[in-house]
Amino acid sequence: MSEVIRNYADEPEELIPVPLKILGSRKQLPAGGRIKLYDFRRPDKFSKEQLRTMQNVTEVFTRLASTRLSAALRLPCELSLELVDQMTYCEFMDPLTGPSTIAVVSMEPLKGQALLHIDAAGTDAVIERLFGSRLAAEAQPAGGAKPLASGGITDIEFAQVERILAAVIEELGEAWGFVPGIKPALVQVETEARFCQIVPPNEMIVLTTCKLSIGAAKGALSVVYPFLVLEPIIHMLSAKYWYERKGDEINALSRAAARRASMPAEILRNAGAISIDALRALRKGSAIELLDGEESRVWLRLGGSPVAELSGIERVGSSIAAKIDGAAAVRAGAPGAGSDPMATLALELKAGLESVRTGVSEAMAAMARQIGELKGGQEDLSDRMLFGQADAASLGLSAKPFASLAGVPAEPFALFLSNERAQVCALVLSFLDDALGARLLSLLPEALQPDVTRRVATMDWVTPQLLSETERILAKKLSALEKSGFEAGGVKKIVGILNLSPRDTERRVIMALDASDPQLAESIKRSMFVFEDIIILDDESIRAVLEKADERDLLLAAKLVEEGERERLFKRLPADRRERLKAEFAALGRMRLKDCDEAGMRIVALIRALEEEGRIVVLRPDE
Repeated sequence: MSEVIRNYADEPEELIPVPLKILGSRKQLPAGGRIKLYDFRRPDKFSKEQLRTMQNVTEVFTRLASTRLSAALRLPCELSLELVDQMTYCEFMDPLTGPSTIAVVSMEPLKGQALLHIDAAGTDAVIERLFGSRLAAEAQPAGGAKPLASGGITDIEFAQVERILAAVIEELGEAWGFVPGIKPALVQVETEARFCQIVPPNEMIVLTTCKLSIGAAKGALSVVYPFLVLEPIIHMLSAKYWYERKGDEINALSRAAARRASMPAEILRNAGAISIDALRALRKGSAIELLDGEESRVWLRLGGSPVAELSGIERVGSSIAAKIDGAAAVRAGAPGAGSDPMATLALELKAGLESVRTGVSEAMAAMARQIGELKGGQEDLSDRMLFGQADAASLGLSAKPFASLAGVPAEPFALFLSNERAQVCALVLSFLDDALGARLLSLLPEALQPDVTRRVATMDWVTPQLLSETERILAKKLSALEKSGFEAGGVKKIVGILNLSPRDTERRVIMALDASDPQLAESIKRSMFVFEDIIILDDESIRAVLEKADERDLLLAAKLVEEGERERLFKRLPADRRERLKAEFAALGRMRLKDCDEAGMRIVALIRALEEEGRIVVLRPDE
């Protein structure tokens, strides 16, 4: 925005700029007057002084939030103010094209809502660190982490991000503590900017942007305050409000409270000098002679301090009346000429209230220490329960995190984990049994396996709360997968159907699959006839197979057959070769399962080739 300061009152007409001609005659411009250009499409609603106040508020917020994040992540975190400016809401939202973290914040008792935005890089760093990664404290490896922009925030990550945002918003409330009763609160969390239209696009906002550092990771955190939210308190965003004297309001309230307070009142009268013997002789009902005249003085004492001198004491019915002659010098205990009894009383009340406040503060501090010790004891007990101490078994708690997932089938478990980032998978595998962990690792996508392995090896500290919440969400998701339906179909099912179908139907289906899906057709053919089915061949067919087959393949494949079925197979062999093959089979010893399986597949392929040539016939069980 530019300003025209020059006075054109005495300038020639041709030197007067166009804006001045539009605004009016040069005679209407006073000496030393200035013209300020104004953009009606983007009106400024905040002065520079108000923006400077917003800068002060944001600097307080950055100091508080940096400490809070460092404690929550156990890593040096820093927020540093970068920008405080006013703009339209659409100017802020339009560049936010990719997924990020946007928290909608209520500003009760103010109307409307504010936004707290953390970019994708900052959100990734927070999530990685929360789930035990050391990558946020070191240089991020190329292609190591799954960026937020590629998958957004999952349910497991969402619960932890929401907890961190709620803690940061608490510090935002501390920064705005000069506004009476303000208490910002988290309303909802979104990852897409188009779902956060809290004000019209052309509404003016104040944008405060901070650089976010989490270890070596860098990001940005911004807070958006619409004008509609700040309008009721905009007068507070000025130096005059911040530095004006507010003591009179507080003193007036204190004075009113002091005047309503009840205090014990006493009347004292001078009895002169009394000997020790007379004092020792005093009993119930004893009389003491009082002085008369000027030497006899009567005082009114409130709260243990004399405040006024009395005279003319007399009994009126059942009461005693007296006249106040003068005020007392409270500290000296003697009449004070010209003193104000109410002022003296106010001084005494101030000292008393200060003492009460000090006592209450000390008591609250002691209570806070005790609560902190109790909380520490509870967390210690929780850790012992979660991590397998002896008393956990008596309470029926899990011996260690994710123990409740030990019986979950690996396949659906891996299917669910494959949609999580590598750090979440590493966290889960770190607390599972080695057998289940190995099975899950083998079922994860191959591109994800090396990254998960590296993260398990470099796993850092995580909170018990994060472990319990992650286990709860995993158990809920996996239970939904188990109840989603029944396993249907499969190669085994279609093999059973084709085995009971007419031979023409089987041949027609297999030929069609050979043309359209050769891999499926081969899988079905292998399952329809296995090596164990060789015993259903007739003697002539078995002789035809032995002529073509390698005897070693026959012996290796027999390793997979049960002993009873194997004896039946050897009995079907010709007598001249039976004993020799049995002796060679006994001499084989232990063989690799893979080699035996491949030998059986070669024998089955040979049988199918002979069947297609018409040299042998494979009969079905019902034939």
